[in-house]
Amino acid sequence: MATFIYQAKNEKGQIVSGTVEAENERTATQVLWENKLKVISLSPKPVLPAFSFLGRVKVVDKAIFARQLSTMVSAGIHLTAALNVCVNQTRNKRLQDVLGDVIKDVEAGYSLSSAMAKHPDVFDRVFVSVVRAGETTGKLDLALLSLADRLEKDAAFRGKVRGALIYPAFIFTVLIAVGALMMIKVVPQLKDIFKESNAQLPWATRAVIWTSNFLAAGWWWVLLGIILAVVAFRFYIKTEKGMQWWNNVLISFPIFGGINRDIIMARFTRTFTLLIKTGIPILDALNALADVMDNEVYKRSLYKIAREVERGIPLSVPLAKDKNFPPIIAQMVGVGEQSGSLDQILDRMGVFYENSVDEKTKTMGSLIEPIIIVILGVGVGILIFAILMPIYQLAQIQ
Repeated sequence: MATFIYQAKNEKGQIVSGTVEAENERTATQVLWENKLKVISLSPKPVLPAFSFLGRVKVVDKAIFARQLSTMVSAGIHLTAALNVCVNQTRNKRLQDVLGDVIKDVEAGYSLSSAMAKHPDVFDRVFVSVVRAGETTGKLDLALLSLADRLEKDAAFRGKVRGALIYPAFIFTVLIAVGALMMIKVVPQLKDIFKESNAQLPWATRAVIWTSNFLAAGWWWVLLGIILAVVAFRFYIKTEKGMQWWNNVLISFPIFGGINRDIIMARFTRTFTLLIKTGIPILDALNALADVMDNEVYKRSLYKIAREVERGIPLSVPLAKDKNFPPIIAQMVGVGEQSGSLDQILDRMGVFYENSVDEKTKTMGSLIEPIIIVILGVGVGILIFAILMPIYQLAQIQ
């Protein structure tokens, strides 16, 4: 599947922009036509080069940009002048380049949202949809302010989750490094002593010596094997089948799966709240959410739910049928639909799931730490037994 960037006219004659996934340009055009969009331009999404992460625009950078632009627009500063100030203020080279292109398009007559839609790797569909809603209602400053608030909360949320995982990952890395160092540097020195004694070595000692010999003689084979395995894995999960499998693993793996599902629900409810509050219709909001969803399982679910909503079915009904969404989501959405306060209900659900992730990451940390300590203890115990047992036997012989 390839990704294409498009500009098209909808039934109302409005120019809209976005991305669509399809096998080829012909199929992409057909998909857009089925969605009642008349294609103006269609081009493949540029593939980012290797090490593209070095040129990524962080969530924090986009939040700062949105807040700065909101402040200047509300102060009555002309859009292109405000954008030029943002270019000079940001330190992110990639964002500077993209904003330079956006300014050129705006000066050429494009709307801000249409100009941003040409850069989906920086401004995703949610960002563009909120900006477009702000342009339509004449409240661009408020739309940008809402975006800034949401992006800042999202960045803080991501940082909290990453912070909870750093310590276990650090301990595990140190454990591997210390074990490898002992095998390569310490054990070979003791091996010569054992060899001179001609004593019968215990099985644990023989296993440790064999591992040490293998790592010392062919460590680069081990390193090469790890690198090839990682590269092969990354290629596999980029295929449709591999991506589906990996996304299923991420939401079903013990302990981590529950946290991942709650993270997805937190982002889903929070982003949905933002889209609805800025006046975006539910159907458009669902399609935008599906487009930016990282997990392929939930992406497909949201597209399927959007098709049901397009047929006039209330959102809570397809949500209740989809096994990937907790029953409480469908129930609370149903309450929001009946009371006319869907945005408030979703916002509360977002807080609920963010708190749930916070608690689960703390619990996970408290569970992983003793597991790592046990593994460390077993590893150290085996090494001590393997090294000291032959020395003890030699001492008895002497």
